[in-house]
Amino acid sequence: MTFLRIALAACFFLHLESVRAAEGKVILEETFTGDLSPEWYWGLGTWTAKGGVLRGYESGERRHGPLKVRKLPLRDAVIECEFRLERGATFAGLIFNGSQERGHIAHLVMSKDRIRVLAHPRKGETVELVTQEGSLATDVWHRVRMEFDGDIVRAKINDREITAAHPCLAEEKLTFGLGGESGGPKGEEAGALEFRGLKVSLPAATTENKPAPTKLPAELVASLESLPGLPYAAYGEREMLLDLYRPKERRTPLPAIVCIHGGGWFKGDRSNMTNLAMALAARGYVTVAISYRLSGEAKFPAAIQDAKAAVRWLRANAAVHGIDPQKIGVTGLSAGGHLAALLATSGGVAALEGEGGHADQSSAVQACLAMGAQSDLLSERIAGLSARPDDPFYRTFLGAPQSEARDIYAMASPRHQLDASDPPLLFMSGELDDASTHADEMRSDLEKLGIPTGLVLIPGAPHAFLGRQDAFEICVESSAAFFGKSLGR
Repeated sequence: MTFLRIALAACFFLHLESVRAAEGKVILEETFTGDLSPEWYWGLGTWTAKGGVLRGYESGERRHGPLKVRKLPLRDAVIECEFRLERGATFAGLIFNGSQERGHIAHLVMSKDRIRVLAHPRKGETVELVTQEGSLATDVWHRVRMEFDGDIVRAKINDREITAAHPCLAEEKLTFGLGGESGGPKGEEAGALEFRGLKVSLPAATTENKPAPTKLPAELVASLESLPGLPYAAYGEREMLLDLYRPKERRTPLPAIVCIHGGGWFKGDRSNMTNLAMALAARGYVTVAISYRLSGEAKFPAAIQDAKAAVRWLRANAAVHGIDPQKIGVTGLSAGGHLAALLATSGGVAALEGEGGHADQSSAVQACLAMGAQSDLLSERIAGLSARPDDPFYRTFLGAPQSEARDIYAMASPRHQLDASDPPLLFMSGELDDASTHADEMRSDLEKLGIPTGLVLIPGAPHAFLGRQDAFEICVESSAAFFGKSLGR
């Protein structure tokens, strides 16, 4: 870099400092060389700060591994430190909480054999967003960097990176904690957790460069009836739930739209689709955001069986909720987009119906909008991805790499379920997403069958575009136009 470019860059950052004080500045730096400040107000176990190291181990009656908490209001921020698992210690964690009434918001759990990101959408509720297998040696120092960016969190432990997303991650975090499992109730003899070099800073990116997060107008939300947590299927004691939205002002039965969340089939939550479901409901639809069994609980075809059960439930309860049972559409993003497309193309496939109830009703849909979706699981690209031993997506979802389970991959592929009876199927992707989400081959197949199809590319948008206001608004307009033409109002 030339001297002139360096000087210009310095001027630019000085300008940002004048516009937004504290942007990119360190807001906490702990040396751990003496007594902790009163901001470290609560803890479990015994903790010492000496020689640059915060050290904790269990003591007294066993309730929990050692935990030390301090006041630290944050939204977007970067947290950095080093940690060590000493002797019998099994994991260390970074913990972020809301108010006492709100409870936990997020955890990064770094154990000897895996790394996990946990979110807590509501008090007492835990969602495992992502798990990455791999070992962390004991008695050596590891470096961790964790960055909150709206509803996205990125973590780097040594050279390993992990990313997760959930709406609750964007909430204000009022307290921060260090803790974990130090080895059991034998106290320091069993093991300890050690932390050093703790630094918290505001992200350096300017708000001008960051897309606005998705928000719905208050008047839109007020125009809707919301019925959260309705059970739509049951497998023994396991209930599947959905959230239903509909306009308060309605005179005739309305078309319905099923909204399916993404997350690689192994993570995610129906609340990821709440904003889209509400925005479409305000356009004159009854919409539902559904939960489904993730691949860690039940492998394929469980997820698609749940989606079909949701459609059958809508038809069985059409009179109760003001639904036109002849006009049901489906949409979803990423893994949810794949499930939406598979739902649209697999009508009448008995093996995918499942036993979620209302077997007397049809699971066929009359329109589908698949966003960021994989349409052909027999592609060479997916063959390569599923061949990786650490593949968290296809192997977990389908039980094996493509090379060992081609029949299952074919059954799970929307493209390989196509026939002339399938409904209009529109694809949508962020411009920055992988080209495999454009479904070029499947759209060609649809055209040959005379089935309406197309592709909407959202300018400048990534794979997970529903959290960006500009991309979200384009999505809603395109979705409303498509469903309006395919289902009516």
